[in-house]
Amino acid sequence: MSKRRLTTIALAMACAGLGGGAAFAQGAGVYARAYGGLSTLNSTDVSFKPGLPGPPSTAKISFDSGLLVGAALGYDFEGPWKAEVEYAYRSSDVRRLPVSLAQSGDFASTAIMVNGLYSFGEVGPLRPYVGAGAGFSPELDLDLTSSGPSAPPPSALGNYSRSGRFAYQGIAGAELPLTDRWTGFGEFRVFAIDSPSLRSSSRTLKADYQTIDLLVGVSRRF
Repeated sequence: MSKRRLTTIALAMACAGLGGGAAFAQGAGVYARAYGGLSTLNSTDVSFKPGLPGPPSTAKISFDSGLLVGAALGYDFEGPWKAEVEYAYRSSDVRRLPVSLAQSGDFASTAIMVNGLYSFGEVGPLRPYVGAGAGFSPELDLDLTSSGPSAPPPSALGNYSRSGRFAYQGIAGAELPLTDRWTGFGEFRVFAIDSPSLRSSSRTLKADYQTIDLLVGVSRRF
Protein backbone atom coordinates (compact mmCIF):
# COMPACT_ATOMS: atom_id res chain seq x y z
CA MET A 1 0.00 0.00 0.00
CA SER A 2 1.48 3.36 -1.04
CA LYS A 3 2.08 6.24 1.36
CA ARG A 4 -0.45 8.35 -0.59
CA ARG A 5 -3.15 5.68 -0.14
CA LEU A 6 -2.39 5.30 3.59
CA THR A 7 -2.63 9.07 4.03
CA THR A 8 -5.96 9.17 2.16
CA ILE A 9 -7.42 6.43 4.39
CA ALA A 10 -6.24 8.17 7.56
CA LEU A 11 -7.69 11.53 6.50
CA ALA A 12 -10.97 9.91 5.45
CA MET A 13 -11.32 8.30 8.87
CA ALA A 14 -10.68 11.59 10.62
CA CYS A 15 -13.04 13.57 8.38
CA ALA A 16 -15.80 10.99 8.79
CA GLY A 17 -15.99 11.90 12.45
CA LEU A 18 -16.70 15.52 11.58
CA GLY A 19 -19.82 14.51 9.71
CA GLY A 20 -21.88 14.12 12.86
CA GLY A 21 -23.54 11.27 14.66
CA ALA A 22 -25.29 10.91 17.97
CA ALA A 23 -23.05 11.99 20.82
CA PHE A 24 -23.44 10.44 24.23
CA ALA A 25 -23.05 11.93 27.67
CA GLN A 26 -20.64 10.04 29.88
CA GLY A 27 -19.04 12.65 32.13
CA ALA A 28 -15.62 14.21 31.69
CA GLY A 29 -12.61 12.47 33.15
CA VAL A 30 -9.22 10.82 32.78
CA TYR A 31 -8.90 7.29 31.41
CA ALA A 32 -6.13 4.78 30.67
CA ARG A 33 -6.06 2.14 27.93
CA ALA A 34 -3.93 -0.95 27.27
CA TYR A 35 -4.09 -3.12 24.17
CA GLY A 36 -2.42 -5.74 21.99
CA GLY A 37 -2.92 -7.33 18.61
CA LEU A 38 -1.60 -8.07 15.14
CA SER A 39 0.44 -5.67 13.03
CA THR A 40 0.84 -6.43 9.31
CA LEU A 41 3.87 -4.65 7.88
CA ASN A 42 3.64 -3.96 4.14
CA SER A 43 6.36 -5.27 1.83
CA THR A 44 8.97 -2.65 1.01
CA ASP A 45 11.74 -2.00 -1.48
CA VAL A 46 15.09 -1.38 0.20
CA SER A 47 18.14 0.34 -1.23
CA PHE A 48 21.65 0.65 0.17
CA LYS A 49 24.06 3.58 0.02
CA PRO A 50 26.88 3.07 -0.67
CA GLY A 51 26.09 0.04 -2.81
CA LEU A 52 26.91 -3.50 -1.68
CA PRO A 53 29.97 -5.33 -3.03
CA GLY A 54 28.42 -8.30 -4.81
CA PRO A 55 24.63 -8.49 -4.22
CA PRO A 56 22.23 -5.97 -5.77
CA SER A 57 21.97 -2.63 -3.99
CA THR A 58 18.15 -2.68 -4.23
CA ALA A 59 15.80 -5.50 -3.20
CA LYS A 60 12.26 -6.27 -1.98
CA ILE A 61 11.57 -7.53 1.54
CA SER A 62 8.26 -8.99 2.80
CA PHE A 63 7.23 -9.65 6.40
CA ASP A 64 5.14 -11.99 8.53
CA SER A 65 2.29 -10.59 10.62
CA GLY A 66 3.79 -9.32 13.85
CA LEU A 67 3.06 -8.09 17.34
CA LEU A 68 1.57 -4.79 18.45
CA VAL A 69 1.30 -3.70 22.10
CA GLY A 70 0.61 -0.28 23.57
CA ALA A 71 -0.93 1.90 26.24
CA ALA A 72 -2.48 5.36 26.36
CA LEU A 73 -3.49 8.00 28.89
CA GLY A 74 -6.31 10.28 27.83
CA TYR A 75 -9.10 12.69 28.71
CA ASP A 76 -12.80 12.35 27.86
CA PHE A 77 -14.35 15.78 27.24
CA GLU A 78 -17.89 14.68 28.24
CA GLY A 79 -19.19 14.37 24.72
CA PRO A 80 -18.01 12.89 21.45
CA TRP A 81 -14.35 13.97 21.77
CA LYS A 82 -11.40 12.34 23.50
CA ALA A 83 -7.69 13.15 23.38
CA GLU A 84 -4.85 10.87 24.45
CA VAL A 85 -1.11 10.34 24.47
CA GLU A 86 -0.05 6.85 23.40
CA TYR A 87 3.06 4.66 23.37
CA ALA A 88 3.11 1.67 21.01
CA TYR A 89 5.58 -1.05 20.00
CA ARG A 90 5.40 -3.01 16.72
CA SER A 91 7.63 -5.84 15.50
CA SER A 92 7.51 -8.09 12.41
CA ASP A 93 9.87 -10.87 11.30
CA VAL A 94 11.25 -10.89 7.79
CA ARG A 95 9.49 -13.55 5.71
CA ARG A 96 11.27 -13.26 2.36
CA LEU A 97 14.37 -11.44 1.12
CA PRO A 98 17.20 -12.21 -1.32
CA VAL A 99 19.55 -14.73 0.27
CA SER A 100 22.44 -12.67 -1.08
CA LEU A 101 21.52 -9.96 1.43
CA ALA A 102 20.61 -11.95 4.55
CA GLN A 103 18.73 -15.04 5.67
CA SER A 104 16.53 -13.64 8.43
CA GLY A 105 15.71 -10.46 10.29
CA ASP A 106 13.07 -8.30 11.91
CA PHE A 107 11.73 -4.75 11.55
CA ALA A 108 10.53 -3.05 14.75
CA SER A 109 9.38 0.40 15.81
CA THR A 110 8.26 2.40 18.81
CA ALA A 111 5.93 5.38 18.50
CA ILE A 112 4.71 8.19 20.76
CA MET A 113 1.44 9.55 19.37
CA VAL A 114 -1.15 12.20 20.21
CA ASN A 115 -4.58 10.92 19.14
CA GLY A 116 -7.96 12.57 18.76
CA LEU A 117 -11.03 10.30 18.90
CA TYR A 118 -14.63 11.10 17.92
CA SER A 119 -17.52 8.88 19.07
CA PHE A 120 -20.74 8.40 17.09
CA GLY A 121 -22.72 7.58 20.23
CA GLU A 122 -24.44 4.32 21.09
CA VAL A 123 -25.33 1.81 18.37
CA GLY A 124 -26.94 -1.03 20.25
CA PRO A 125 -24.43 -2.13 22.92
CA LEU A 126 -21.49 -0.59 21.05
CA ARG A 127 -20.00 2.90 20.77
CA PRO A 128 -18.26 3.20 17.37
CA TYR A 129 -15.62 5.89 16.90
CA VAL A 130 -12.96 7.15 14.50
CA GLY A 131 -9.77 9.06 15.07
CA ALA A 132 -6.40 10.17 13.83
CA GLY A 133 -3.00 10.62 15.43
CA ALA A 134 0.38 12.21 14.83
CA GLY A 135 3.69 11.88 16.63
CA PHE A 136 7.17 10.50 16.18
CA SER A 137 9.16 7.28 16.36
CA PRO A 138 11.83 7.22 19.11
CA GLU A 139 13.30 4.07 17.56
CA LEU A 140 12.99 2.33 14.20
CA ASP A 141 15.18 -0.75 13.84
CA LEU A 142 15.79 -3.26 11.01
CA ASP A 143 18.08 -6.21 11.79
CA LEU A 144 19.46 -8.33 8.94
CA THR A 145 21.06 -11.54 10.18
CA SER A 146 22.52 -14.82 8.93
CA SER A 147 21.14 -18.14 10.19
CA GLY A 148 22.69 -20.73 7.90
CA PRO A 149 25.99 -22.01 6.51
CA SER A 150 25.78 -20.04 3.24
CA ALA A 151 26.30 -16.67 4.87
CA PRO A 152 25.76 -13.58 2.74
CA PRO A 153 28.44 -10.92 2.49
CA PRO A 154 29.08 -9.42 5.93
CA SER A 155 28.60 -5.93 4.49
CA ALA A 156 24.87 -6.61 3.97
CA LEU A 157 24.22 -7.72 7.55
CA GLY A 158 23.80 -5.60 10.62
CA ASN A 159 21.55 -3.32 12.57
CA TYR A 160 20.01 -0.37 10.72
CA SER A 161 18.22 2.18 12.91
CA ARG A 162 16.82 5.71 13.05
CA SER A 163 15.02 7.86 15.60
CA GLY A 164 12.87 10.97 15.58
CA ARG A 165 10.91 10.39 12.36
CA PHE A 166 7.36 11.76 11.93
CA ALA A 167 4.58 9.15 12.32
CA TYR A 168 0.83 9.28 11.65
CA GLN A 169 -2.19 6.98 11.82
CA GLY A 170 -5.91 6.60 11.21
CA ILE A 171 -8.17 4.75 13.65
CA ALA A 172 -11.62 3.12 13.46
CA GLY A 173 -13.02 1.17 16.40
CA ALA A 174 -15.85 0.38 18.77
CA GLU A 175 -16.19 0.29 22.56
CA LEU A 176 -18.24 -2.16 24.62
CA PRO A 177 -19.01 -0.92 28.17
CA LEU A 178 -18.33 -3.64 30.76
CA THR A 179 -18.92 -1.75 34.04
CA ASP A 180 -19.19 1.90 35.08
CA ARG A 181 -15.39 2.20 34.90
CA TRP A 182 -14.23 -0.59 32.59
CA THR A 183 -14.70 -0.74 28.81
CA GLY A 184 -13.51 -3.22 26.20
CA PHE A 185 -12.65 -2.08 22.68
CA GLY A 186 -11.42 -3.25 19.29
CA GLU A 187 -9.72 -1.19 16.60
CA PHE A 188 -8.53 -1.18 13.00
CA ARG A 189 -5.58 1.12 12.28
CA VAL A 190 -3.37 2.24 9.44
CA PHE A 191 0.03 3.51 10.58
CA ALA A 192 3.09 4.90 8.81
CA ILE A 193 6.47 6.44 9.57
CA ASP A 194 7.58 9.11 7.14
CA SER A 195 10.26 7.93 4.64
CA PRO A 196 12.73 6.42 7.09
CA SER A 197 16.38 6.19 6.08
CA LEU A 198 18.10 3.81 8.49
CA ARG A 199 21.79 3.94 9.31
CA SER A 200 24.32 1.29 10.28
CA SER A 201 27.99 1.78 11.09
CA SER A 202 28.95 1.67 7.41
CA ARG A 203 25.96 2.53 5.20
CA THR A 204 22.39 3.83 4.90
CA LEU A 205 19.34 1.69 4.10
CA LYS A 206 16.16 3.26 2.67
CA ALA A 207 12.88 1.45 3.44
CA ASP A 208 9.19 2.31 3.93
CA TYR A 209 7.36 1.50 7.17
CA GLN A 210 3.57 1.15 6.74
CA THR A 211 1.33 -1.19 8.75
CA ILE A 212 -2.28 -2.33 9.03
CA ASP A 213 -3.20 -3.20 12.63
CA LEU A 214 -5.99 -5.13 14.36
CA LEU A 215 -6.09 -4.86 18.14
CA VAL A 216 -8.23 -5.40 21.25
CA GLY A 217 -7.89 -3.88 24.68
CA VAL A 218 -9.46 -2.51 27.85
CA SER A 219 -9.97 1.01 29.14
CA ARG A 220 -10.49 2.25 32.70
CA ARG A 221 -11.92 5.61 33.77
CA PHE A 222 -10.64 7.33 36.92
